Amino acid sequence: MNALNVPANKRSVFSITLLMTFILMTFVLQKPVLLIGGAVICAVYACICFQFSTFRNKDLSWFLVVCIFFLPGMTKYSHGLSPFFYFFSTIAIFFAAKAASRYPPQVFLISFRIIYTVAVTGIAYALYVYWDMPEPLGEVIEGSSANGIPAYLIVMQVSLSLCNYVVLQKLPVLSPIITAIVAFFGYGRGSLVVAGLLVMFTLLFNLSLSHASSRRYKVFLTVFLLGLAIAVVGNYDQIEEAMNLYTKLGAGLVDQNRLEIWGQYLEKINLWTLLIGADYTGTVIELQYASNPHISFVRTHALFGLPITLLALFSPLIVFFTDKAWSAKLIFATFIGLLMMRAMSEPILFPTLLDFFFFLNLFLFFRYVPKCESAFRVHRELSSNSAIV
Repeated sequence: MNALNVPANKRSVFSITLLMTFILMTFVLQKPVLLIGGAVICAVYACICFQFSTFRNKDLSWFLVVCIFFLPGMTKYSHGLSPFFYFFSTIAIFFAAKAASRYPPQVFLISFRIIYTVAVTGIAYALYVYWDMPEPLGEVIEGSSANGIPAYLIVMQVSLSLCNYVVLQKLPVLSPIITAIVAFFGYGRGSLVVAGLLVMFTLLFNLSLSHASSRRYKVFLTVFLLGLAIAVVGNYDQIEEAMNLYTKLGAGLVDQNRLEIWGQYLEKINLWTLLIGADYTGTVIELQYASNPHISFVRTHALFGLPITLLALFSPLIVFFTDKAWSAKLIFATFIGLLMMRAMSEPILFPTLLDFFFFLNLFLFFRYVPKCESAFRVHRELSSNSAIV
């Protein structure tokens, strides 16, 4: 039976929801012991799932090649044991995501809906409790910035949207809008821009490429967009004032602090450090940010060097080297690209526990997306219960 027609088992939903919630929370709480614990749980989960499995020689060859890519980062000691820990944790997270992807996509869709709904409910409660604070979301998790929570929610949103697409052949509309609202209260810039692009691409895809969207649904979206455009034009001054007052967009799209981090890190680069990665000594990363570069790809390069950084940067393009449906290639590349765009100003990926969701999205693509557009139409009856989250 095709996996897209397999009903979701309650026990499977519970197991996957528990696993993904644990991974998410151990990262969000940002405690070293929890980060280590998350990596250990991923390793144990992968070992249990693959204990009786056999791997093809081709798979083992690719695995060894990727491991070799990590080697440049192991030749220096400026970051202590961090490169070694993150090497093993990334391997564990990769295989945990691969093991989890064997569940039907319906299981992940239900799990992501549950996690997203609980997260948004918690965020709404936090806004209510800390409403009088200058940055309400910054009060929720000790040591976390106000724009951290919207960034984590975007990771969930991308996974939810892509899983919804795999099962129902269209993207959810309401949840990206909610994510954009949360990003507004995050007082940030990157999350708000990415969330806005998620909403835009969701509407564009559902109107132009989705085979599961009915004519009535597309007419509704068109009317909604026209109404939204009229509302924005009619209230442009108020919207601009709110953006300037409550977000950092008033200062422009460019974050000067992130530019300073980029600039000072690039000053450490020569031919040798380009290959193996540089240290943070004497930079604002060390002196002002406690060795947190706040940019995923600076962190990736510093820990592992050039090969892994390039592999991470160009990883969304891998979907175009497959024989999958072109609409699927476009939407997966776009949404994973938007996730990586958010990682440009927040260390949410490469290497973190949230890489589990990044790898999971790719595994769902390779395992469950059909090879032609017509194959999606066979499952159109699944889309009758369209997602609203």
